[in-house]
Amino acid sequence: MMAAGRAAEKGARVLLLEKNNRLGVKLSITGKGRCNITQAEFDNRKFIKELGANGKFLFSALHKFSGWKT
Repeated sequence: MMAAGRAAEKGARVLLLEKNNRLGVKLSITGKGRCNITQAEFDNRKFIKELGANGKFLFSALHKFSGWKT
């Protein structure tokens, strides 16, 4: 969905097909509620610390797409 949105911003014609009534509804039920990492904590180090040891892999992504940007 993000790629489609960005492609559309750049002028591409985009069509997203979804069999459910709402686009992306399956995302809300995956990952035991951890799939959406948009957060209210804007200090990336604090946010990653809350995720535990496995959260470190998100550091580079959060650096590029911070909470403010998402």
